[in-house]
Amino acid sequence: MPVRTHAAAVAGPPPTIEVRNPAGSVTVTAVEGAEQLEVWVEPLDAAAEELLDRVEIDVRDAESDAVPTRLRVAVPERRLLRTPAFAVRVTTPPGAAARIAVASADTELTGRFGDLDLTGASGDLDAEHGTGVQVRTASGDTRIGTIDGRGSVSSASGDVRIGQAHGDLQVRTASGDASVEQTAQHLTISTASGDATVGAATGGAVEIKTVSGDASVGVVPGLRIWLNLSSVSGRMDSQLDDDADAGDEPAGLSLTMRSVSGDMRIHRSAAASVA
Repeated sequence: MPVRTHAAAVAGPPPTIEVRNPAGSVTVTAVEGAEQLEVWVEPLDAAAEELLDRVEIDVRDAESDAVPTRLRVAVPERRLLRTPAFAVRVTTPPGAAARIAVASADTELTGRFGDLDLTGASGDLDAEHGTGVQVRTASGDTRIGTIDGRGSVSSASGDVRIGQAHGDLQVRTASGDASVEQTAQHLTISTASGDATVGAATGGAVEIKTVSGDASVGVVPGLRIWLNLSSVSGRMDSQLDDDADAGDEPAGLSLTMRSVSGDMRIHRSAAASVA
């Protein structure tokens, strides 16, 4: 099948990228040392091939060294009663801000990005590294490696997996599971029937609210905790060691857990001790 391509030099700050592609896939790769934007759009079915010439690839060059180059890629959404499927691939210099809107298309962002705004329905969303992250999805799974700043992830039935959360993070799901490997600031997880898991809390505050989902929080060794726990019919299991030898040191972590029928577990994680 034919392929649409485009390349544009980038000067000044990292570019901003917008991609709209309902079906197929979106892949954006941030390449260290890259000095231009490159775009490939490939049709994945006959309906998309017929509409390839109608794909919008718009690059607005920076008017000054302080203004980022802007890239917009938008594919046609309908061909009679069919949704055409396209594979959209973009390579960019690192630090780019990206806004991606899809329906059933899977999205993958590899490398180091700035602010990310990701919207999907049933497609999976996967990002390696963002300064700030905002995600809204229905049934697709979400995986984020590292969030340096603020993050907000909302999903209905999709699972949410976050690696490192260095800033405040809010996760909301209905039936999807939510897991965060490590958090250092303020983490809030709200879910109905999904399970909530925090691998290692290193400070700040963790708030978990569930209805029937189970919740588990790991706390790094040596960190004093202020606990506020409540459950109607769920079981509570605390495996924390005795912190009596910490004297009058203030709590380094505030942990609030609320559940109706879900079980709650608190344990020491295997992470390095807090200095």
